[in-house]
Amino acid sequence: MNSLLLGTWTRRSLLASAIAAGLLPAQAAGPGVLRRSRGGNLTSLDPHRPVSAADMEIVADLFVGLTATGSQGEVTPGCARSWTVSPDGLRYEFDLRPGLRWSDGRALTAADFVASFRRLLTPATGALLGYRYDAIRGARALRTGGGSAAGLGVQAPTPGRVVIELEHPDTDLLKLVAVAYVTPAHAIDALGRDWAKPPGMVVNGAYRPRSWAQNGTLVLEPNPHWFDAPGRSVAAVEWLMGTDDATRLRLFRSGGLDVAQISEGAQLELARRELPDLLHSVPFYGGGWIGLNLRRPALRDPRVRRVMALAVDRTVLCDRVRKLGERPTESLVPEAVADYPVRAQPQHADWAMPRRLAAARELARMCGLDPARPVRLTAIFSSNPLTQRSFLALDAMWAPLGLRIDSRGLESRAYSQALNAGDFDLMDYGPFSAVQSATSFIGRFQSGSFLNYSGYSDAGVDRLIALAERQVDPAARARHYLEAERLLLRAYPVIPLYSGVAHRLVSERVRGWVDSPALSLPSSHLSLG
Repeated sequence: MNSLLLGTWTRRSLLASAIAAGLLPAQAAGPGVLRRSRGGNLTSLDPHRPVSAADMEIVADLFVGLTATGSQGEVTPGCARSWTVSPDGLRYEFDLRPGLRWSDGRALTAADFVASFRRLLTPATGALLGYRYDAIRGARALRTGGGSAAGLGVQAPTPGRVVIELEHPDTDLLKLVAVAYVTPAHAIDALGRDWAKPPGMVVNGAYRPRSWAQNGTLVLEPNPHWFDAPGRSVAAVEWLMGTDDATRLRLFRSGGLDVAQISEGAQLELARRELPDLLHSVPFYGGGWIGLNLRRPALRDPRVRRVMALAVDRTVLCDRVRKLGERPTESLVPEAVADYPVRAQPQHADWAMPRRLAAARELARMCGLDPARPVRLTAIFSSNPLTQRSFLALDAMWAPLGLRIDSRGLESRAYSQALNAGDFDLMDYGPFSAVQSATSFIGRFQSGSFLNYSGYSDAGVDRLIALAERQVDPAARARHYLEAERLLLRAYPVIPLYSGVAHRLVSERVRGWVDSPALSLPSSHLSLG
């Protein structure tokens, strides 16, 4: 991910840059200030408009939904203290905690949740996760412009109760409402899109924004009206954004950061060698695939796609090229998704590499592939050196079989445009989920899904995904997804490579840290010693 420092810097951000460059001595974080940093740039504080993992991680400090997510992906009470689900899985009733308030002191009621769901699902909002709520009555029609807000199955029969009615069961709903954050309709009506700008931004979570330098430092202070006051040892949270891994590591070592994400191999090796007791590595709800554009003539033959899958040495790719501790896999669902206990694997998953390569060579010969006259494939990715090295390694693995890669690193907007236009043969595909769910990985292959960049379509897979999404029993849901995954791993619209592992350095003065497979641990869980 591009880590250039963009935008307007506050004095604190300039100081951090100077410290990282060795121009000024580092200053340890103050006794009550929790300083955190991760890769990527923060682009929006509007919880309905996140476009990056950084956005999704940080808004969890500012907002709370009806439910919340525990450190191991379990559902816990959020704004709702309790809930009931009808036996047929079609009606959810949430009883709100008494006395809920926004950060400006205004009462927060069930009507705010109705307005928020309507806003989340209206086409004008363009919420990336909107499709995950299609089980709610009228949600898909509203999201696609064919329905009305009044027809949405979210109601407030009393100020303290929210009722959600579904068109079909969705065993993920309690997880999903945790990230369907409630937003302040009164502030949005008054300020429009400017409502999400500090310092006057109205929130309902543990912290409220005090200042934000675009793509720089976000300073948070405790929300005095939060229903569960944070640890009194934390007087402020500072998120330092727009820095690279080397800068984060230097700041952490000098005491300028308390929690620092590490996502580059060389810096991870330094952290492992120099700070092993402070390094926390944990599988998370994300992975790595190579997406294949099945609309391109060179990739329409499933045998060619199987040649490519057979010839990838995932151990070499993970251990020698990427060097991030990722777990080689040929399954679509990352290992951190614990509620999907059985994963499909292709028949050749247990073959030794010599046997795999022999099978790949024979199949390549049958497809007419010739190393002397290789088929050239264009691979696109959002520019960063690690992905560039990964495609160079894949090119070396596929070249003896008659396939070569011309890789093109693009800035993030151009990359998105190329994906949506289908202007690629291969793509770097890093799927991740905001909640623990196999749907986030398998459901995207449904015909017509906007995440189905491969253009894959299969009636059998569509039927199995539809069956899975209508199950009341999570185990039955998982069984249908497993059948769909087996079909997908015969067709290869994508080539799975690895399950993701997140790495964070955590200072000894931080209390309450729990290694979590989610994007991260909200600051409300933490205190300072």
